[in-house]
Amino acid sequence: MDRSFQFRRRLGARLLGVALAGIGAGAAAQGCGSDVTTPEGEGGQGGVGGGGGMGGFGGSGSNFVTETECFAWPQTGTVGSSGSGGAGGSGGAGGSGGAGGSMAPACPAKTDALMYVQDASAPGFCSITVLTEGAFQDGQCCYDVQYETCGVAGRPFLEEGRAVTAALAPGSSSWMETSLPAPDLTGLSPDERALLAAAWARDGLLEHASIASFGRFALELLAVGAPAELVERAHQAALDEVRHARLAFALASAYAGEPVGPGAFPFRGSSLSVSADLADVAARAVREGCIGETLASLLAAEQAARATDPAVRAALAAIAEDEARHAELAWRAVAWALRSGDAAVTQAVEAAFAEALAAGAGLEVSAGGAGALEAHGRPDAAVLRASMKRAMDEVVRPAAAALLGNCSLAAPARERGERAQHG
Repeated sequence: MDRSFQFRRRLGARLLGVALAGIGAGAAAQGCGSDVTTPEGEGGQGGVGGGGGMGGFGGSGSNFVTETECFAWPQTGTVGSSGSGGAGGSGGAGGSGGAGGSMAPACPAKTDALMYVQDASAPGFCSITVLTEGAFQDGQCCYDVQYETCGVAGRPFLEEGRAVTAALAPGSSSWMETSLPAPDLTGLSPDERALLAAAWARDGLLEHASIASFGRFALELLAVGAPAELVERAHQAALDEVRHARLAFALASAYAGEPVGPGAFPFRGSSLSVSADLADVAARAVREGCIGETLASLLAAEQAARATDPAVRAALAAIAEDEARHAELAWRAVAWALRSGDAAVTQAVEAAFAEALAAGAGLEVSAGGAGALEAHGRPDAAVLRASMKRAMDEVVRPAAAALLGNCSLAAPARERGERAQHG
């Protein structure tokens, strides 16, 4: 049996159990457990209201990073022509041709700018979106570009809705996990090594940011009066993320042929913003944990199952197990918030799940690819999107339905089961 399938099934059962134990009475009374289906060919384990184990994992919880990208402009073959000659005056000769204009050249429309963005073909991105029209500055056209990452990175550190990371610091070896065996570079082309180095370095920066995210989450749990167990688990998760970052940077350094690590983390302002609003903390735990960490866990399991390099496979398998615990922490924290809070908390949690589920419903799925990148933990983005789609329908929806006592959230999984029966 596929290792990633087994992992998905185990994690799905764990998260459903947490949801049913946390806010299970309403869901059980409505029979939501009977709507939960198991992957084809596998029976689910018995549970409250007939809940079974599932495959798949959290849906639309990709990490979105917005960066300003610039490229030199105009480029070869894109220079405009000189001005045309002036019209002849009355009784006089025609004017001489006008000189080339000195005004700033028009930047490409944002719909065309993607072809000039260097990272557009790099592995690990599910999508790249140019958000703004170009602004010409010092011989360059600059755009705000949003990257949707499909790597193993977990909980993002968000400021004003944007994921924040440190910059890379080449030559920094203190963030390399020295106990990890080196990956086998035999047969990799220079371009493949460069792509793998860049992809693992990005994951390292996102894992590095997850340390800060869990640090803030622990402080916010204290601020809203959460139980000691949740606070302790948040601190343990931050330490896990230190190890994940070191694993990712060790792999990036091996592919790059030189040490790669993070620079200083760019905290903005003189103090770290910590929310004491239970509704806000719970809603972000849904987005960053129930969705983001669940997604990270199962993506890592999918990557590990497809990787053939022993060092890469070992790193991804370890990350997957840790991220599964982090996902469970998020579901436990949200369940506690729903028990402890008022209607505003419930509304905020429902809205966060609804937003994520609606976004996940639009995922496009196509055939994936294979090759050297996949062997080193970097499957085609389409493979990862397919995993995200299964996750949305088979784990997040049923668990959210159980947590909120809202059976309609599990509808896609139920409808798929009915189609299979009438197939």
